[in-house]
Amino acid sequence: MMYDKAKYHFESVEEEGLEISQAYVHSGFYFGWLIDNNLMSEEFAEDCAQEIALFLKREITAPRLFEEFDGVLSDQELSEQGNSFSQDYFETGNYFNDYGEFLSDSLASEFHVQDSWENYQISAEFISKRYQKWLAGQG
Repeated sequence: MMYDKAKYHFESVEEEGLEISQAYVHSGFYFGWLIDNNLMSEEFAEDCAQEIALFLKREITAPRLFEEFDGVLSDQELSEQGNSFSQDYFETGNYFNDYGEFLSDSLASEFHVQDSWENYQISAEFISKRYQKWLAGQG
């Protein structure tokens, strides 16, 4: 299953007059949260340990890391639990609704959210709340 590809958003980003790197921000934040919460597949974590370590040490932002992996978020990178949660939250559009509410509501578009650790933290907080609710519903 393909959740998102940054290239799907290149045209929209260009129409907004923004740098292509902005196409990696929204899904990049989600990608980073998955890494921070150990929801990546073992194979992906092993194969990409050096790149992931840079993110975990906060030497590279989540969107820049996502760009390193060609801006692709698919089921192959995620653990079983990561996929289950992503199908329920990301694939349904609920992530984008939250992203809009907490990060881009006052901006010209969702592509105007800046790649910053502050914005990553905001996204990590709302994703974590959704994840906790999701976990509670699993039991």
